[in-house]
Amino acid sequence: LILVTLIVGAIGYYYTHRTPPKYPGVSSAPTGNGAVDGKAPDNTTIIPDPRYSRSFYGIGYTPLNTQYPWCGASLANITEDLKILSQLTPRLRLYGQDCQQADLVLQAIKLLNVKMTVILTVWVDSNDTTFQRQYNSMLNTLKTYGNDGNIEAVSIGNEVLFRKDVTPQVLFQRMMDFRATLQQMNLSKIKVVTSDLGSNISPAMIQATDIVLANVHPFFAGVSAQQGANWTFNYFNQTDATPALPKPAIISEVGWPTANGTNQGAVASVPNLQIIADTFVCEANRRQVPYYFFEAFDEPWKIITGSDMETHWGIMTVDRQLKIKLPNCPVPP
Repeated sequence: LILVTLIVGAIGYYYTHRTPPKYPGVSSAPTGNGAVDGKAPDNTTIIPDPRYSRSFYGIGYTPLNTQYPWCGASLANITEDLKILSQLTPRLRLYGQDCQQADLVLQAIKLLNVKMTVILTVWVDSNDTTFQRQYNSMLNTLKTYGNDGNIEAVSIGNEVLFRKDVTPQVLFQRMMDFRATLQQMNLSKIKVVTSDLGSNISPAMIQATDIVLANVHPFFAGVSAQQGANWTFNYFNQTDATPALPKPAIISEVGWPTANGTNQGAVASVPNLQIIADTFVCEANRRQVPYYFFEAFDEPWKIITGSDMETHWGIMTVDRQLKIKLPNCPVPP
C-alpha cells in the first residue's frame, strides 16, 4: 500500500507540474479542468544553474494549460518556468490572454523579484467573440499590472494577415482603438504592436504599429541550418529593418523545429537547432539585432493543428529538459 501510494503520488505530481493536458478527441495533447490555480508557490528561490546564461535577447513563451476552454494553468508551475527563463533572458513574449496566463506570468515575475519585461498579446482570429474575450481580459490585466513597468508592449494578434483572419483595415483599426484606450488609462508608455511574417510588413502596418515585429523563420525558407543565421540576418535587413524604416524593428520569432519535418534543405532536428543557437544568438547580440527566440518549451497541444512538427520548437522539452547546449554571450542588463 505504501508503494502504491508513492507511485500514485509521483504520477500526480508529474501531471500537475508541467505536463500537458488532453484535448477532446486528441490522444497526445492537454487536459485542463477549466480551473486556474493562483495559489502562491511554496518556494520562490532561484537556484543558479551553470548551464544557463542570460544570452537570449528575448524568448517566446506559452505557459502550460492556457488554451481556452481547457484551462488549467497554475501560478506554481509558471513560477517554476520563470525560475529557468529568468536565467536565460530579460524579455518574454506571450501569445494570448486566455486562462489568466498574462496575470500569472506578471505575478510570478513579482514573486521572484526578477527584472523581466513582457510583450503581451490579444489573440486575434476570425471569431469576434475570441477577440472580445481576450480584449476584456487584457483590460483587467492592465488595471492590475499596467503601472508596474514589466509590460513592454501589447500585440494585437500574431500572423493575422498571414492567416487572413481579418482584413488589414480591421486589424489596424483595432490597434488604433487599443492605443486610444491605453491613453485613457494613462498607460501610453506601453507600445501597441502586431506581428506577422516579414513579407507581410506593409506601409499601412508600419503606420499602425509602434514597433515593427517580423517573424523570420529560416526553416520555412527551406534553407539549411548551416545557412539559417546568415539568411535570417540578410532577410531581416533587406525586407524589414531597412534604412528607410521610420520605426524600430524586432525579429519577433526566429528558431528551428527539432522533429518530424522537412522543407527543401531544412530538416527539423535537435542537432540543427543546436547549429541555429550556436550561429545566430551570439552573432545577433554582437550585431545588436533584437529578437525573440521561438520558443521556450515544446507545446504538445499543437498536435491539434495537424502537424506534429509544430509541437517541437522548444529549446526545452515540455518537462523543462534542455535539448541543446545553450549559448553563453550575456545580453546587456
